[in-house]
Amino acid sequence: MISAIPQAAEAWPPLAALLAGGLPQSMLCVGPWGSGVVELTDLFLDAMLCLAPRSDQTACGQCRSCILQRQGVHPDLLRLQAEEEGKLISIDQVRAAADFLSYTPQIAARRVLRVEPAEALAPAAANAFLKTLEEPPPRAHIVLLSAAPSRLLPTIRSRLQRLPMRLAGRAETQQWLREKGVPESAAARLARWAGDRPLWAWQAWQDGVLREREQWIPQLLALPHEGIGAALALAESWSKAATLPVLREIALSILEDLLRLRLGLVETLVNDDYITKLQSLAGSASPGALWSCEALWRKLPVTLKQNRNQLILLEDMIFAWYAIWAGRAEEHGRSA
Repeated sequence: MISAIPQAAEAWPPLAALLAGGLPQSMLCVGPWGSGVVELTDLFLDAMLCLAPRSDQTACGQCRSCILQRQGVHPDLLRLQAEEEGKLISIDQVRAAADFLSYTPQIAARRVLRVEPAEALAPAAANAFLKTLEEPPPRAHIVLLSAAPSRLLPTIRSRLQRLPMRLAGRAETQQWLREKGVPESAAARLARWAGDRPLWAWQAWQDGVLREREQWIPQLLALPHEGIGAALALAESWSKAATLPVLREIALSILEDLLRLRLGLVETLVNDDYITKLQSLAGSASPGALWSCEALWRKLPVTLKQNRNQLILLEDMIFAWYAIWAGRAEEHGRSA
């Protein structure tokens, strides 16, 4: 339902205009997970396949095509994704997708290929996919979803029309959370943290992430003044109790706040309730060390797929955080 996406009232009309006026054959939808872009794209695909769309171009939900789509067995829609979590989309999958697009639609007016995430295309698969983009078959449409379009081949990006996927603003997210029953202070904190990801914010509220944040941020901020033993103990403790995706969100928000402080962007802090401690740490942290640690935390989902030992991964992440200030402490000791 469109109403489940907070920015839908403003986001849908440009998409409806495309549906009414003629669709490009190759399209790109961009947005982070939890922003509503995936859900909005799927509503768009529903409308593309519907046999009797409503006046606002949304799917009717009742025709044969809509019923098959709801059941996940529509013969004119193919979802192209990696066969296993952590793997890339293979060249054989791309070739099978090209064959799928070459056939005449069975029910809808078009055949649709949905690729998510587009950046998961293996290099050979991306080159093979390019051939399909260059000459798509008649009545075939390709929709790619990506949270990191810069990772796509430039030759692929240049052949895609980027769809107008409007993201929610902080105030919009906060109001939407309030309407869903989240208390004012929690809604404000989640909106400040989530930014343009309202669905992520709602899930975080349901999962009790704010309580974990209040527990874990003080531990992380205290660590630079403690020893290696404390870092090891924290890694062991978190490996038993913490959820890595949540820890990643918290760590990234702290690291990005420290970088903001180095640039003097105080008003844009996410964790402004910890500003005093953050300012103390930011003054003794080099931007290069912060960026290096941030990169480690950002690529954690990929690293986790390669090494599923949470304790080892957390030790690496926490040591990288500790080292930002440990090195400075050693330099200070030598200079004294």
